[in-house]
Amino acid sequence: MNNLFSFHGIDHKVGVTMTAQSVAELIASQNSNIKVLFISLNGRKNCEFVKEEVKTIDEFKLQLDSQMLISKDFVRDCRHKKNLHILAGLSNELEERYYFPDAAKYLLESVSGSFEIIIADTGSDLNNGLALGGLSIAAKKYLILTQLESNLFRYEEMLPWFEKALVKFDGFIINKFCEEDPHTLKYIVERLCINKEKSFKIQAAGYDRQAELEHKTLMEFKTDSYLEDIATIANNVLKASGLPQIQLQRKNKLWRNFI
Repeated sequence: MNNLFSFHGIDHKVGVTMTAQSVAELIASQNSNIKVLFISLNGRKNCEFVKEEVKTIDEFKLQLDSQMLISKDFVRDCRHKKNLHILAGLSNELEERYYFPDAAKYLLESVSGSFEIIIADTGSDLNNGLALGGLSIAAKKYLILTQLESNLFRYEEMLPWFEKALVKFDGFIINKFCEEDPHTLKYIVERLCINKEKSFKIQAAGYDRQAELEHKTLMEFKTDSYLEDIATIANNVLKASGLPQIQLQRKNKLWRNFI
């Protein structure tokens, strides 16, 4: 799918949902003439950065099982604000095992024509059916990790499993990045044998706990460095989609909120 972009985490708490949702919000805010869908394809609801109630995949289970999903109804039901649409993951995590890769593929392919950009949060569990389905048909796949040694080691351990699942990442995002950390970007790129051109970093914004408490993304705190880093990733997505790039403006004029 040319308009599907999946974000996957090497482990829990690396910031997949925050990053993916921020990219979706920024693209939607700067391109008002296109429809953007942010979807959680994993075993959790993952809507902690949204204040309002949103639809969950559970609510479309009947349509998925019968393969009778109607795109126009989906677009209407998942509309969040203006041109941004959101579908959260599973509200009942115990039913995770009932969702298979084909369900995610069917869902995405059924609604693909209604959106110019689809951003998928595929969590951090490769064994999850929804996640694997989203990863398998994405135009580009981004892996999110941090500078923690445990993250780097886990990637090295998981690499054979990614290869076995035919999941090849097109971009690597070092989240919560700190310049003073001994695990520099150069070190990470060389150790993990990553193409430098495919590596991105998101500098630590310092408002993570507040963002979670207030149920909003770090985009709303208008930190210049965070906006710039998210814009770089968003432009990578837009370039692959053949859509206009976001033009950075200083002093927080870039971010036009949905409120």
